[in-house]
Amino acid sequence: MKESMRSSLLWIWFAVFLILQGCVHATVQPNQISKAHTTELKQRYYQVKTKASDGTLIAFTVYQPKLSTNQTAPLILHTHGFGLSRMKRPELSLYGFLLPTGQVAKSAWKKGYWVISFDQRGHGGSQGKIRLTDPEKEAQDVITILNWAEQNLPQLAKNQNGVRAGMIGESYAGGVQYIASALDKRLQAIVPITTWYDIVESLAPNGVPKSNWIDFLNLIGDWWNWNKFDPELKQAYRDTQQPQLNPSIYDFLKTHQASWFCQREQRPQADALIIQGFRDVLFPFNEGVKATKCLQEANRQVHLIGVEGGHLQPFAQHSPLGSTPFWYIGKSIRCGNQKSYDLQKTIISWFDLKLKDQNSSSELPEVCIDQSPVIQINDLKPITSYDLNKTWIAPNTTQDVFIPIHTANQKSFITGSSLLSLAVETENDDATFFISMAVKSAQTGKYKTLNEQTTPFNPKRKQLYDQIISGLNLKTQNYQDVELPSINTHLQQGDTIGLLVHSQSKYYKRVKQNKVEAWISGQIKLPKLWSEKEVTQQ
Repeated sequence: MKESMRSSLLWIWFAVFLILQGCVHATVQPNQISKAHTTELKQRYYQVKTKASDGTLIAFTVYQPKLSTNQTAPLILHTHGFGLSRMKRPELSLYGFLLPTGQVAKSAWKKGYWVISFDQRGHGGSQGKIRLTDPEKEAQDVITILNWAEQNLPQLAKNQNGVRAGMIGESYAGGVQYIASALDKRLQAIVPITTWYDIVESLAPNGVPKSNWIDFLNLIGDWWNWNKFDPELKQAYRDTQQPQLNPSIYDFLKTHQASWFCQREQRPQADALIIQGFRDVLFPFNEGVKATKCLQEANRQVHLIGVEGGHLQPFAQHSPLGSTPFWYIGKSIRCGNQKSYDLQKTIISWFDLKLKDQNSSSELPEVCIDQSPVIQINDLKPITSYDLNKTWIAPNTTQDVFIPIHTANQKSFITGSSLLSLAVETENDDATFFISMAVKSAQTGKYKTLNEQTTPFNPKRKQLYDQIISGLNLKTQNYQDVELPSINTHLQQGDTIGLLVHSQSKYYKRVKQNKVEAWISGQIKLPKLWSEKEVTQQ
């Protein structure tokens, strides 16, 4: 009852928050824009609407930089998270005074970049129905804006592909960057933050939908934006009311993700600075790792930054600062090269390097994870195998089962994802287990979960999920492969790392079942365990 009341209060708070956001969106009449010319330009901003290829009106704000005669400037596109709207004003808007990507966009504008902040279709001042980053809709809108900029903005910096352009945005605004940059070479530098590589796997890992998050996305997407969901998207949402992945959901979403383009050799063509959160219970850090590998295979320069936050679920998760925001990335990180980096300044330096050809002194490593020794993408991969002895699982809401894997003989650091090959013997052929990486403290004997995004595993639904993804009628296998969300932690001497198995999860409310009993066995691969000596020698 108490949890329900807190949840209701949360929704009320969020609605008021968005209402306040909408109140400051006073209309500014578009100014007449001259064709390309060379003159002194004053710093200003103005509102514009243009038609997409299908006739949909897309609304955006143009931030014109201060430029001297004969001076040119690159373009940065900025857009918003799901259910929100653009930075319509530099101060009196949510992105203008609070959210980090808006702060970066403002800084870039003041440093001499053209900036366009736009409403994705179905959001804010843009017309149309929300298709959830459809390559033929939302991604094409990005191309429409680039075309408009080339035709209407003076003194744009250009190269052989056209305008020198970058893009930044978090969550929903990150997913569109991957797809748009796979379709248009003019996007040379992208900064996708806490977003998906595979949206199907993110929303329904192993075929089990994240019901709490999906309900929330429906609330802010369809309800708050006044019935703006496309009918196909609305039907996909209805299909998730059953706690399993429906083939219709995959058919709708399969092209709305970077993984689809990467698997078909149509990879993003931009260099990328990817920021992903380890505590993200919507889009885990694994998504950033997979996107990094995809772009590297396309011979793009990529840096991956791992932060402590991401999408946090209020009242279920607390941020490192003690508050409960929906989204958090922090202000700075300390990498394996023992250097600290201000995130916003690092992003600006990245754009300066890629779009203005300015040398960067930051020496950012390929992988930079806060308080972790890793500096390369290969440092994250699972390398050491451990057998999981056959264990009897009889968990309930008050008791979890810990399966030990490895006991540290010295202080150690571990960062990356684990691969689990699991066999389940149970009389309940529809039993769902929730699996977490955890550490049992040598001092206290207590367990600490290392990633709040528990992994659902239902052998029957996992098999169906694999069939949906592959399109093949796969035979039942004794062992099924599961990738666990990445962890980033250290172990004290005597600490034991292992699996914590639950029968309930607060992130999967629609999975309701009686007491589950089963035998579990298999094998797991862990990423490298770094000794304290190895870390100090770096």
